[in-house]
Amino acid sequence: MANKDYYEILGVKQSDDKETIKKSYKKLALKYHPDIAPEDKKEDYEHKFKEISEAYSILGDDKKRSQYDSVGNNPFGQQGYSQGNPFQGGDFSSMFDDVFGNGFFGGGRSSARRQNVGRDLQYRLNIKFEEAAFGIDKEIEIKKDVICETCNGSGAKDGNVVKCGRCNGQGKVNIEQRTPFGVFRQTSTCPDCNGKGKIPKEPCQKCNGRGIVNKKVKMSIEIPAGIDDEQVLRVSQSGNEVPNGISGDLLLIIGVKPHKIFQREGDNIYMNYDISFSQAALGCNIKIPTLKGETKIKIPAATQSEAILRLKGKGIRNVSHYMTGDQFITIKVKTPKSLSKKEKQLFKELENLD
Repeated sequence: MANKDYYEILGVKQSDDKETIKKSYKKLALKYHPDIAPEDKKEDYEHKFKEISEAYSILGDDKKRSQYDSVGNNPFGQQGYSQGNPFQGGDFSSMFDDVFGNGFFGGGRSSARRQNVGRDLQYRLNIKFEEAAFGIDKEIEIKKDVICETCNGSGAKDGNVVKCGRCNGQGKVNIEQRTPFGVFRQTSTCPDCNGKGKIPKEPCQKCNGRGIVNKKVKMSIEIPAGIDDEQVLRVSQSGNEVPNGISGDLLLIIGVKPHKIFQREGDNIYMNYDISFSQAALGCNIKIPTLKGETKIKIPAATQSEAILRLKGKGIRNVSHYMTGDQFITIKVKTPKSLSKKEKQLFKELENLD
């Protein structure tokens, strides 16, 4: 494997300071974290995440960075990535928690994740503008890993299992890499028993010894009032299941369809409303649509085009608390495209008065 340029991997310069390198790592780690990877790109995200984490483990440490700079392209990791999931039992998950805090990606499940946690799932759910404003319960259907009912997750026919020979029943294996800068040791989940310490004496025919099957599952999701377009709703332990472990989470990416009248900015909503010259000059009472139906408002006399009126509390409730935004109406004084003979005469009279 060719030597790696860790500065290039993190998108930084050799002259950049430690804080710049950390910021770049944080940006890339959030972008490529496997928990938010599309289902068809899980392996690509895992590879990329491990690569940038490996780079930061060197450039983020003053001593290792100095050694790396003195040698050139770093021979760390030239033996390649270990097989299996690099995030089960690896040091990079721990490093991620140190940088971001262990509340990221799972609400403090980091220690559990290193034991046995199912993969998170990602699902895009499109809802109407009003559904986002007021909240709604939605039933969705997703494909996910669930515990095999035939073997109850053991993966073994008739439940007969034996101790795994590769890890000697420990569920984990140690990987050691020697480099000019020292020895890198990493504990990883045993790829043979998937961390269980036991393997089937004879595999279950339904799940082929995996202990899980992939199937379509229906579930009801409560969408909170005030959720916005492209927000991510985390549904705890509704992702892939694993035997003798904790289910992953379901990450719902909410897509909100545009409204034909309203535009949203934060918790406020905006709209345009056309009135005539005479209505603008003399003032009038009009009916304005809101999210909860029509309401009457008064247009003051001599209202100018582009004037903005405000309806307090007619916007969208904040998703995190009970404060509600406002509704803003931009008045557009409409110029008539054609005039009748009588209208032309009246405008002529008005012009003479002006």
